[in-house]
Amino acid sequence: MAYQPKDIDETEKELKNQIEEQAQSSTKNKKIPSKVLLASTIVSLILIFFISSWFIYDRFLQHSETLQETNYYVAIPEIVVNLRSVNPKGNILRATFSLQICNKEEEPKIKEFMPIILDQLLSYLRDQSINDLEGPGLARMREAILLRINNIIRPIKIHRVVLKDFIIQ
Repeated sequence: MAYQPKDIDETEKELKNQIEEQAQSSTKNKKIPSKVLLASTIVSLILIFFISSWFIYDRFLQHSETLQETNYYVAIPEIVVNLRSVNPKGNILRATFSLQICNKEEEPKIKEFMPIILDQLLSYLRDQSINDLEGPGLARMREAILLRINNIIRPIKIHRVVLKDFIIQ
């Protein structure tokens, strides 16, 4: 048998058919990933929404509800310290604090640590100057005291340090 060449028109038709089949299959393949992409995007957005909602609730709302329900305070004895100063006379700070706690049952446990708490407060306040305690320095002082006390009495937690009396002479 001898080789007989195909007609050029038939060859062109076969090539066109193959190209059309490839184009149709590639458009079908493109539709599937776009649907998967759309579905994964929707699922991701839903997850982001729920995770951010949980974070906001856990970080802000839940703790504020806890603080509103708890109004137990532990008094710290009056503190009188000399502040850091270049003035030869020096400056004296007289302060009284209260600590807001979660449970009334935690009060005796905190009172056991009172000598250490007082030591930390005295050390911290003696290192402060008048300028350190003015304006926003007062808020920084409360945060520093809160951090120090929470480190001492861990796992018990103080929620807030309340100033009852604060006089600089």
